[in-house]
Amino acid sequence: MTVLGGDLRRTDLRTNVRINPFWLKSAEINKDSANKIVALFSFPEAGGAYFLHEFVFHVETLFAGGTPSIDIGYCTLDDPSVDLTYSNYDKDNYMVSTEITEATAGYYPGGAIAIDGDGAVTGTDWAKAKAEGSIGELIIVGADTNMPCITAEVATGLTSGAGRLYVLVSRLQ
Repeated sequence: MTVLGGDLRRTDLRTNVRINPFWLKSAEINKDSANKIVALFSFPEAGGAYFLHEFVFHVETLFAGGTPSIDIGYCTLDDPSVDLTYSNYDKDNYMVSTEITEATAGYYPGGAIAIDGDGAVTGTDWAKAKAEGSIGELIIVGADTNMPCITAEVATGLTSGAGRLYVLVSRLQ
């Protein structure tokens, strides 16, 4: 088991959502997140299940220093009431760094795929699931232990920059 390098989950997110779908907005990812895997969103059991429609990364201020790189991934928090110890880490489950131009301010949608001559789809697990109509990676079911968590892995050496992840979700009721 390994402990995450920081916690950027927002505690001010709405808990009684009546309108679907809605956007989740992460806390700011900046140079303080460099060389870390940070938690952006976690899903406790009380929240139920969520369908993940879209991922968009907003580079608010261009990232500089080192080789800017941000991957949006997944892990489970073993017991978040104690600490940020995690398991089942997939670095780029939702967005791979090549989908984000970290050195240019702008909005970058996730979901890039490629289809070869034989019809095989390549891309992140989430993007492939969308393209192939597979439900597994499109739904997160909340849990209090082994809690699902959306993460960002941020490159080393950053000296500046800021961005946020937006996720369009529907709560399944």
